[in-house]
Amino acid sequence: MNRLKNFRWNLGIPSLLPEWKAIFSPTYFGADLAAGITVAFVAIPLSLAIALASGMSPASGLVTAIIAGIVCALFGGTPLAVSGPAAAMSVLIANNVEKFGVKGLVFMGLIAGVLQLLSGISGLGKFSRYVPLPVVAGFTAGIGVIIIIGQLPRAFGLEPPTESHTFDVIMHVKDYFYDINLVSLSIVILTIGIIRGLPYIFPKVPGILPAVLIATLVVYFFHLPVQLIGEIPRSLPAPQLPSLPNFSFNELLLGALAIYLLASLETLLSSSSIDKLTGDKKHDPNQELIGQGLGNIAVSLFGGIPVTGVIARSATNVRAGAKTRRASIIHSIIILLTVVSIAPLISQIPVAALAGVLFSVAFSMINYKESYSLWVTSRSEAFIYAVTFLTIIFVDLIAGVQAGVMAAAIIVLWKAARTKLQISATSKDNMIRLSLGGPLTFLSTGEMEELAKHLEGAKPNQTVILDLTSVTNLDTSGANAIIDLFNQCKERQIAFYIKGLPRKFEPLFGVWGGQAILNDYYLISENELSKVDANAAPNSYYGRLVHGVHRFYAQNRDNDSRLLDFIAKTQDPHTLFISCSDSRIVPTLITSAEPGELFTIRNVGNFIPNYEDAELCSEGAAVEFSLNSLNITDVVVCGHTNCGAIRACKGGNYHLLPPKLKGWIELMSKTLTFDEDAKVDEIARQNVINQLKTLKQYPIVKKRLEEKTLKLHAWFFDFEENLVYEWNKKTKEFTSIEDPVFTN
Repeated sequence: MNRLKNFRWNLGIPSLLPEWKAIFSPTYFGADLAAGITVAFVAIPLSLAIALASGMSPASGLVTAIIAGIVCALFGGTPLAVSGPAAAMSVLIANNVEKFGVKGLVFMGLIAGVLQLLSGISGLGKFSRYVPLPVVAGFTAGIGVIIIIGQLPRAFGLEPPTESHTFDVIMHVKDYFYDINLVSLSIVILTIGIIRGLPYIFPKVPGILPAVLIATLVVYFFHLPVQLIGEIPRSLPAPQLPSLPNFSFNELLLGALAIYLLASLETLLSSSSIDKLTGDKKHDPNQELIGQGLGNIAVSLFGGIPVTGVIARSATNVRAGAKTRRASIIHSIIILLTVVSIAPLISQIPVAALAGVLFSVAFSMINYKESYSLWVTSRSEAFIYAVTFLTIIFVDLIAGVQAGVMAAAIIVLWKAARTKLQISATSKDNMIRLSLGGPLTFLSTGEMEELAKHLEGAKPNQTVILDLTSVTNLDTSGANAIIDLFNQCKERQIAFYIKGLPRKFEPLFGVWGGQAILNDYYLISENELSKVDANAAPNSYYGRLVHGVHRFYAQNRDNDSRLLDFIAKTQDPHTLFISCSDSRIVPTLITSAEPGELFTIRNVGNFIPNYEDAELCSEGAAVEFSLNSLNITDVVVCGHTNCGAIRACKGGNYHLLPPKLKGWIELMSKTLTFDEDAKVDEIARQNVINQLKTLKQYPIVKKRLEEKTLKLHAWFFDFEENLVYEWNKKTKEFTSIEDPVFTN
């Protein structure tokens, strides 16, 4: 029920009201008028050409542009978008017209509009973002090729074939090759030449309308024998509900679903492109689907072609200076006035000129630079592009999209399933250290076989430690593979231990009887081995460090981050981090800091000597160097629970300590005041606050504080709670730095 409350039953009208008011405001009227006229000049020839490519009458293209330009502008979620018939949809529409006729297409357009409307109301617009971009690029390019092939008969002045499939068109042109009308072909070339060449002379003038106008005048004055588009009605048809065609409803529903999916995808991609052009706030995908749904419903009532947001017209609208939704409405009014006033002149446009327009649009859709860039930057995405592109051309549109998405899913699965194996067997000790990273699943068979093969060389009484710290995913197959390795080693009297397994994966071992491994052969850290099995433990853990270095090499071998190049030449930390030498405190771990971010001071008790006492101490030198020579903006002093240095200060038995440590603890003790009953952690917190006071004695710290270019922070890390606490000056207490609450 709560989810139903989030549905846009009001069609988003309350949020649209302010923008509707702007339509009637004189503000920006001149800019919107100029943009609307410019877009109309582009839309008229495009709509005629796309209708022709869609197997519909040229007049239906103009009717569609008029209705969609108004309805979609009023209700859409992209204020400066212009909707109408789209070249990317023409192939699918032509296939449906061929199969179901015009009545069938109109009915499917109605259903597609209803589906879009429901999708927008229910908030499904966000799912369009999950379509891989190589699929979209391959889809667009594939349609471009199909349009070019499909327009060859019209370009050559031939009758179109009975079947519109790519192979059928090619064979048709081959059979009638000697009947090519060279005059028609010349008009096509002239049209393309003007469209492509005019922007070089007049960059701000869209080339489509002048190209069609010149081609029409040439045909008219020279009485050239080419086919014309024919009569154009001077008025809009009366709206009426589409009748149910005499076809299986299931077939019509599947066709409508294809129109719905492709039209929605094309629209939302166009909207994303408009976002980049305007640099304004992002479009509302759900509201855009509502607008497109209402637009397609309205268009179907007038017998028009299913519509989408069209990037060519929308981009022209933005570049022409449109400011509000009014520009698209003006564009529709201009088209209507053109139809009413000069319909007889429009009827004189040669079909070859419109074919030239489609050729030009199709060339832009192919965008060979995009495919080349994919090939250079990512071969896997280039493969997805190629699969989509070729399947669309040689099979059909839906199969192409399905094949592209399937290829993308397989590649993602393959990449996600790659297990990284790191093996280290040094001469420093009698141990074999193994590290696995990434997912360890049923797809990791190859890596596990390689691991088992390597262990064949292990000798009895050797120790194997398998580090699973970096495993991101584990299934029962992966757990079973580890159990098998354990059993194989046990049979050969090889000690086998695992470490670092995330707790969430532990239950998987119980499924295959591996709980005993976790109970008896699990190490929290490698140095625990000396307590578990003294015979298996090495005399020195230097081999562990070497293994760590090997892992570092492996992890960074393919790391081409600019950060590594930067820190190789200079350091630019933002924070001086002062912490205890305690091995449990790792500043970069608890702050998730990158290399080069923290300048650290670590010593026993996270202690900074007084300025007078720090003349020959490295701590004083580090403070002065970091604040004088580096771009430090913050200083953090971080203490921790169960601190041994603080316990020594409280104990007072300094004479039992080694000389150097004794002197250091005595120096710390002088700065602390506490009752005998005070707990170690309370004293540790006091010690952290004291360090801030001590730091303020340093001239460089005092100067930076006066300049307000430095801030001091007192932190306390609680091991048991795994939380970091920060001293609050106002409340005079340590409060936890809590996890932020994220919502979808």
